[in-house]
Amino acid sequence: MDRDVRVVPYDPSWPKLFEAEAAQLMADWGPHVVYVHHVGSTSVRELQAKPIIDLIPVLDDIRVADERADRLQRRGYQGLGEYGLAGRRYFRRPGFHLHCYAVGDPEIDRHLALRDYLRVHPAGRRRYGALKTRLAALHPHSIEDYMDGKDAYVRRVESVALAWWKRVPLLLVTGPVGVGKSTVAEALSEILSEAGVAHWQMDLDRLTDIVPRAPGDPFAVGPLRAAVKAVWPVMRSTGARVAVFPRVFESRAEVSDLAKQIPGSEIWMVRLRASLPVLTHRVSQREQGASLRWHTERAQQLAGMMDQVNLGDLVLDTDDKTAEAVAQEVWHVFRRQHGWLFGDMGEGDDGA
Repeated sequence: MDRDVRVVPYDPSWPKLFEAEAAQLMADWGPHVVYVHHVGSTSVRELQAKPIIDLIPVLDDIRVADERADRLQRRGYQGLGEYGLAGRRYFRRPGFHLHCYAVGDPEIDRHLALRDYLRVHPAGRRRYGALKTRLAALHPHSIEDYMDGKDAYVRRVESVALAWWKRVPLLLVTGPVGVGKSTVAEALSEILSEAGVAHWQMDLDRLTDIVPRAPGDPFAVGPLRAAVKAVWPVMRSTGARVAVFPRVFESRAEVSDLAKQIPGSEIWMVRLRASLPVLTHRVSQREQGASLRWHTERAQQLAGMMDQVNLGDLVLDTDDKTAEAVAQEVWHVFRRQHGWLFGDMGEGDDGA
C-alpha cells in the first residue's frame, strides 16, 4: 500500500467512477450482488478526500467473494481476505477499494450511517474535511500517523451517526377501501426519491396475497409480520432510511405489532378519508358483482370505525384531490416533523 497521504478537494467525477466500477462488479459477480454502495469520503459532496473510491458490494453469500476472486484479480485487484474485520472480504487496486459484506452484516450500517450523516450535516462535514487536510499536511508520508490522527474524531462521529441511523420513520398510509392509499404511497415514494431519501415503499397487501388464509387470520396478519421482519434486513442493507407502507389498519395494537418487526421504527401514520359517494364510486371502478358489494360495505364499516378509533397522526380528506396533491400535503408535514432525518439542526449540534 502507498504510504504517502494525499487529500484533495471533492471531485465531481467521483460518482461517475463509482458507477462505472459498480456496473463492472455486477458483470463480474452477477445475481450474487444484492447492491453496491459508494461509501467513504469520496461519496460525500463537498468533503475533502483521498482520491480512492470505496465501494461496498453487498452479496447474498460472502463466500462468493472467495469463489469468484479471480474475476477481480484479472482486473488488477489484490485480495486481502478479511483484513482485520471479521466477515469482510477486502480487495484493492489503484484508485479503488472494495469492502465486501453479506447482506444484513451490521458493518454495512456503520459505513452507511457515517456517509449519510455527513451528507446532511455540513458542520460535521466541514470539521472532518479540515481535520483530514491538516493531518495530510502534517504526515504526508505516513498513512499510519494520518489514520491515527483522525481515529478519535471518526469514532465520535460514528457513534452519533449510528444513533441517528437507527431511528427509522415508519410512514403508514391507512384509510378505508378505495380511499387512495396505494397511489398516495407511490406519489410519496417519488417525492422521497427526489429528496434523495433511500426508502422501502411497499403495498403490504402484496405480502399477504396467499390462499387459503389461516383460520382465525382472514387478513394474513401473521405472514405479514413475518415477511416484514425477514425482508427488512435486506432493505436496510440497500440503505433504506424510511419505510412507506399503505394498508388498512384497524387498531393501534396491529400497528404496534408491525412496528416491532423493524428495529428502531418510529410510527407516523397518515389516515386518508373520502366521502361515502366518492368511496363508492372509486370501489366501483375496480370491483364488480359480489366483490363490489363486499368492498363497498367494508369501506363504509372501516370509515366509521377509523373515525371512532381516531387512528392517524395526520388526517387528510381526498375528495377532489389527486394522489400527487395529497402526497405533497403529507410530505410538507412529514418533512417538518422529521427534520432530524434531513440534518435540520443548529450548526453546533451535530455531535462532532
